[in-house]
Amino acid sequence: MTGREDELRLLGELRASLARLGLGVRLHDGLPGLMVSTANPGLFVWVFVGASGRTFTWRRDDSKHPVDDVPGAATKVAHFVTAQGGQLNGSANDHND
Repeated sequence: MTGREDELRLLGELRASLARLGLGVRLHDGLPGLMVSTANPGLFVWVFVGASGRTFTWRRDDSKHPVDDVPGAATKVAHFVTAQGGQLNGSANDHND
């Protein structure tokens, strides 16, 4: 598998986990990345596989979670999205890098 194929596979797994948590999420394979819907229509949290290939990253690359724990990453992304209430300029409560 190529690096891009691995990236798309990981994003697909995270997408499925986020959808199971009730979030609206789309895979944008051109980047590749996930667009996670927020409470504000048209405003998204973007999630990527980090350059190292070892973490999912979101919010200007300062929020991370290991790719080998997809359910945990989905929980953290979901918490970030819901804690922000659609306002994404601050950090979410219980934010850990």
